Amino acid sequence: MPVFEYSGQDSSGKQVRGHIVGESLDMVSRRLADQGLVISQLGMAQSMGDPLSVSAGSPVAVQPSVREPSRQPEFLGDGAPPTEARHRFETDFVGPLVGGVSLGKLHFFFRQLGAMLNAGIEVRQALETLGMQSDGKLRSVLMETRDHVAAGRPMSAGFQRYPEVFSPLMMALVRAGEKGGMMGDQCVRLADYIQRDIELRNLIRRETFYPKLVFGASIVIILGANFVINWLAPGASGIGVPKFLWLLVTLAVIAIFIFRKFLLRQPGVKQNWDAFLIAIPFIGPMVHGFSMAMFGRAFGALYEAGVPMTEALKLGADSANNEAVRAKIYPVVNRLDAGAGVHETFAMSGAFTPVVLDMVRTGEMTGNMNEMLIKVSEFYEDEGQTKAKQGASLFGVFMLLLVGAYVAYIAIKFYTGFAADRTTI
Repeated sequence: MPVFEYSGQDSSGKQVRGHIVGESLDMVSRRLADQGLVISQLGMAQSMGDPLSVSAGSPVAVQPSVREPSRQPEFLGDGAPPTEARHRFETDFVGPLVGGVSLGKLHFFFRQLGAMLNAGIEVRQALETLGMQSDGKLRSVLMETRDHVAAGRPMSAGFQRYPEVFSPLMMALVRAGEKGGMMGDQCVRLADYIQRDIELRNLIRRETFYPKLVFGASIVIILGANFVINWLAPGASGIGVPKFLWLLVTLAVIAIFIFRKFLLRQPGVKQNWDAFLIAIPFIGPMVHGFSMAMFGRAFGALYEAGVPMTEALKLGADSANNEAVRAKIYPVVNRLDAGAGVHETFAMSGAFTPVVLDMVRTGEMTGNMNEMLIKVSEFYEDEGQTKAKQGASLFGVFMLLLVGAYVAYIAIKFYTGFAADRTTI
């Protein structure tokens, strides 16, 4: 196992430094904190002789006779970055408009971060390397997070200040990785989630491209026809379009933009919206299934890592990326501390589908809870992608019918107007 070196203060305020063997930086940091040490610096040991001479059970504290030069990185400047939340105007207005980061960049970041952490590279060095390779908003966020980690804070302390970049699902999975000491694996898992999200969005774009193209072409044709008619016969009415229709479309586009960018970031609005989606006959099972898949992977990984059941259930509920589901799980979490079984607690919440409950019962009886939940996740992910493709196809048909009806309306109106002109002549 890797050897880490640290410095800090003990419970009496004395300066201590030493080496400790551990599986990961997160686990070592928690172990030192449990022993009452306030850590100021923690990282991979640079050079210390034979690492086998260091005990893996406890740190080796060395009282320095001469104060050593500080190893604090130069980029920290006069102090560590602030931990308090940014101003609401930044997070709720400016951030969603101009401060986002594309899913492609986030996918690359988490994929590379997971590989580097699993290779034994310390978190601070990994963030600095990936930050130098990034640009724009992501680079500044990673560099700030690097400073947080160098100050002895978890990586989530930096991420949580930028909700326009890292969604609640990402934050839940990152915290789950920090809690379970499996940050590298969790980053890889999060990269897989983002990749599936990108693939699903690309699928919907492909399935709806032709109807969107027809709809856009119909608008261009109408505007072009009006231009030609006015050019050939100044003062002619051309192909008329009701003004209320243009106004309705404009207002709908603005309302959708405001709702997605701003209102859905409010927990109460998000909870009601998620509950509404789950209640829709065709869309509801797909949305609920995706949330069950995300919950299953997160909870199963935490359960396997030995995270306390109550904490694992909370983090799993956060990872579901569905406020309606989370609101049902949280009230029954404490029943696990009271001695209730996992299946019994899940059933009482009313948040889980029969498939999940059956798998949880089987996993609880056989002791392979993680394997059962992974199978549930794979089932719901495959089913969700199939339904999403069907939904995209139905949307395409709907758009074609809508455009066809509108073109028919324009043709009839044009023909009746032309016939009326002929009658007057």
